[in-house]
Amino acid sequence: MMRGARLPPSFRRATLALLAALALAGPVAAEPAALNPDQMRVAAGRATASGQPLAAKAMAEALLARDRDDIQALLALSRAERDLGDYDAARDAGMRAWSLGRRDEDRYAAALAVAQAQASKGARTRSQFWLRRAVEVAPDDRAEARAIRDYRYVRARNPWATQLSFTLAPSSNVNGGTSNETADLYLSGTPIGDLYLPDAQLGPTARALSGVELALGVSASRRLHETATEKTTLDMGLLQRSHILSDEAKRMAPTASGSDFAYSAATLGMTHKRKIDDGRGDLRFGLATQRTWYGGDTLAQSVRASAAVGYALTPKTKGQLSLSADRENGLNGRADVTGWRLGAGVGRVTDSGLQLSAAISHSDRDSASGALDFRETEITLGAALPEPVMGAQVSFSLSAADRHHDSLPFALNGRDDKRLAARATMAFPALDYMGFVPDVTVEALKNSSTVDLYDRREFGVSLGVRSRF
Repeated sequence: MMRGARLPPSFRRATLALLAALALAGPVAAEPAALNPDQMRVAAGRATASGQPLAAKAMAEALLARDRDDIQALLALSRAERDLGDYDAARDAGMRAWSLGRRDEDRYAAALAVAQAQASKGARTRSQFWLRRAVEVAPDDRAEARAIRDYRYVRARNPWATQLSFTLAPSSNVNGGTSNETADLYLSGTPIGDLYLPDAQLGPTARALSGVELALGVSASRRLHETATEKTTLDMGLLQRSHILSDEAKRMAPTASGSDFAYSAATLGMTHKRKIDDGRGDLRFGLATQRTWYGGDTLAQSVRASAAVGYALTPKTKGQLSLSADRENGLNGRADVTGWRLGAGVGRVTDSGLQLSAAISHSDRDSASGALDFRETEITLGAALPEPVMGAQVSFSLSAADRHHDSLPFALNGRDDKRLAARATMAFPALDYMGFVPDVTVEALKNSSTVDLYDRREFGVSLGVRSRF
């Protein structure tokens, strides 16, 4: 009888392991044919799918003994190790397959394998990172949809939620200065009595300075308790805004620097959410403390309590009410402030998919400093278009606000401001990277005040990044 070519010992062991596994499921042929590498890759996949990880591991290791860069064998090994509970080995095999992969199909499968190993180990944040990688290299829409679905599944079970934000914003007014070169000023309590200074020349840093704002933020929440209807989280956040003055601003204010207007905030708080009326509505309660810095010096320490309720008025219309109160302790000579804010809003999706929103809010701030003591009412209208415009997802908003100060330095009869703002945001999904898409926001603002010092005009363009899932 003719004998075939003798296979390496590792292949013979793997074949025997496969036969042993198959024997558990039923009778096998008395003299089965030996498997070649392609057949063994298929058999390893079938062994994993049928719940035989030991057989799959044996065949994968045999294939790797023949060729340590066998991507399909590494993928089979990763799945088998995960099923056997060795999540580190599963991760390492998947990461090696990723590093070797050149085709999108291979890299996609490798990213999923690593994500599954990390999720099984409990490293869900790292699993989410690898699922974003899978989205980036998905070979088709169906594969992408699966990776997004898996991402949402892991995110829902991850006790940690983290968000990063970055904004690059050229602006005509990075310091919030006035658009006027002069202003009528009233000075009270000077050694020579009250003074009225018409058309007083303003200092360079009181005027609007152009430049670029760089903002970087990170927020994280840790789920402390969750049921089908309730969730409590511990929330943390950091924000840093830095500025680079333009050449024109440096000529106007040669002694000023962007760091003079830097703003930082650190926040720590807790949030409790609860669904009501079988999920038709939701309640939200929050308590947070925050410390802020301006120009490198501590600015204030505050505590804020908030409550909000949202309710689906119809399947396509949702209303919301919110109330908050806060106490701000000023530092480095800044006055203390107490205040509250009441807001209401409604959002609706039309049959065409157009998203419309309207909101109104009223704020009341009480302080010994006239600049911090005011009442303000604001109305905002918004819309998001249902279809892309030249490839961009477009939304815009208009707002109008009225603010009143009873008293104010530099003014005899208090201060009244009327502020108008318009904003348009365009997101570009075609430039997607790992599920993140860039967006551009164009914003214009005009503040008209009864005190010339507070007349203000701003125009800015900001570049940011958002997640699309």
